[in-house]
Amino acid sequence: MKKITLLLLLIAFSFSFAQEKYKYIIVPKKFEFFKNENEYNTNFMAKSFFEREGFKVLYDTDNFPQELANNRCLALSARAVKNSNLLVTKITIELIDCYNKVVYISDQGTSREKEFQKAYKDAFRIALSSMSGKLNFKVSEINNEIVVSTPVEVKSASDVGSDVVEETTAAVTLTSNQLFAIPTSTGYKLVNDKPETIFTLKKTTVDSVFIAQKDSKSGILFKKDNNWFFEYYLNDNLVSEKVEVKF
Repeated sequence: MKKITLLLLLIAFSFSFAQEKYKYIIVPKKFEFFKNENEYNTNFMAKSFFEREGFKVLYDTDNFPQELANNRCLALSARAVKNSNLLVTKITIELIDCYNKVVYISDQGTSREKEFQKAYKDAFRIALSSMSGKLNFKVSEINNEIVVSTPVEVKSASDVGSDVVEETTAAVTLTSNQLFAIPTSTGYKLVNDKPETIFTLKKTTVDSVFIAQKDSKSGILFKKDNNWFFEYYLNDNLVSEKVEVKF
């Protein structure tokens, strides 16, 4: 029913859940065990490494772009952990999500150099290099044709005991890539043939309606006339995308 669908849509926009893909990495301007910013050039080393891996990288002191300010779950935060002793400098790099959960830990970089600058540079270089090519967190860009629709007020004659005004969309997406549903503990993830996760779905009390997340867009995925649609708001306009998915 349209009323149920739109009610769930409103709930979806106030619902935040973790991302399986990340677009940004936030690097501290100063690692906590150092006294100065960019000590031994280690922070710049980390920033440059993640940029080469294809991420948009920001220092924690930078002004964040609007999409990241609105949704911090688009980013992972990098943290360096020091496990050194008198003879060996030991560094590992951790990547932490917006729920403060560690999602990746590098190999331990070690150095027996006595000079601090060389020891830390070597340990950081080894730790960072161990992650090369293994960070499959980048957000995929999927080229779907999107038609932005204008909400239209419709009165439902089927409503009992109330005169309810409902919204419906005037247009939907014309094309979409084929996706495949993989069950998770809370719903599904929809992947393409690479496979890359394009949508994260969470179950609702309605079998054909899911709370959906695609990149930074939050909305609902629902079934209508044997087709699946992803609906969300963009600049106060209701957008409806047709999604080709096989459950």
